[in-house]
Amino acid sequence: MRQLLKFELYKIFKQRTIYLTFFLLLLFTTGFTYNYTPGWEKDMYREWEGPLTAEKVELADKQNTKFNEMVEKRVEEGKENQNGEFVNEKEHTHGIIYETIAFIKGSERQMKNRYQEIEQKQDYNTELEKSMIQKVDVSNFAYNKGPMQIIEYTSLFSILLTGCMLLIGLSATYTKEYSSGVDQYILSSSKGRSSLLWSKVLASFIYTASVVIAWEIFNLAWNGIQYGFSGWSTPIQNIFEYYFSPYSFTMLEYHLIQLSFHLLAALSFALCIILVSSFCKNALTSFFINGAILAVPFMIVGGMTLPNWIEYLFSFSFFYIMQVEFFFAHFHTINLLGLPLLYPIVALIWLTVLSFAFVFAAKRIIQQKEVTL
Repeated sequence: MRQLLKFELYKIFKQRTIYLTFFLLLLFTTGFTYNYTPGWEKDMYREWEGPLTAEKVELADKQNTKFNEMVEKRVEEGKENQNGEFVNEKEHTHGIIYETIAFIKGSERQMKNRYQEIEQKQDYNTELEKSMIQKVDVSNFAYNKGPMQIIEYTSLFSILLTGCMLLIGLSATYTKEYSSGVDQYILSSSKGRSSLLWSKVLASFIYTASVVIAWEIFNLAWNGIQYGFSGWSTPIQNIFEYYFSPYSFTMLEYHLIQLSFHLLAALSFALCIILVSSFCKNALTSFFINGAILAVPFMIVGGMTLPNWIEYLFSFSFFYIMQVEFFFAHFHTINLLGLPLLYPIVALIWLTVLSFAFVFAAKRIIQQKEVTL
């Protein structure tokens, strides 16, 4: 078994295309740009760091009013700087700080309004949502561009990186044996067939984990160097996409959860690729079938107007589970015998069931192939 595992790992990692593809994808995800954050910008944020007291909020509101009046006056007088703008970098940063504070207070008001709204309801999930909202604290303010960019990278580019790397690296898992005629030897004994399947599964898991770890290291380094690592203790509601989220996670807690969900979905997708490869004679066919399994749900949801229940159904596809955002951006549950079950928990159960089903189906296919030879 150990030798088989080493051989399967060798077959995967000897493919030069995976390294070239990974490098090009990383290059693409940078947008070919680099943003340097000057020290004075972080210092300006430090003046406002900490809990947003009523005094801070009031001061920020007054300063924001003055800022807007100043900009309006300069626009009327046509006072542009050499860059064709009406404010310099420091003034612009002040404006962003004031807007961010207003955004955070708006999130806090939204939570209170939502709590008052659901207090009037008696749905099966009302108490759960109320208890979650009560735990949310959005008052902590800090410079958090680094964590925000790292989380955004994981939501946006991670699917491209992981999806492409798994499709390229694993689509030929079984098809190479079929095309080379080695399958005659593989299927000659039930023990060898079973051992080879498990070695392929373990090798795919190691490869998948390596891919995720590699782009996460790049993600942390690239965005950390540009924006820094401060602000991990701020709530995820500071990010626009999670404005309505009832989950009381800091950015650090959420990113760890985000990575875990992505990895679990990627591992399950790797098993799906192995299953498809087990009945495909051609690696290209396997590649396109698995590519469709990953991409079609996104194309359907993004390109069509569908009833909510259909969109929610597609949200449990590999693409959206790997993206993670959908499961934590809003409050979603299913009714299980009168008990609310949060979508993230449903997604974990669904991935577990799918993974076992893929392994079982692949094993049956290999068994049937031996019988028919």
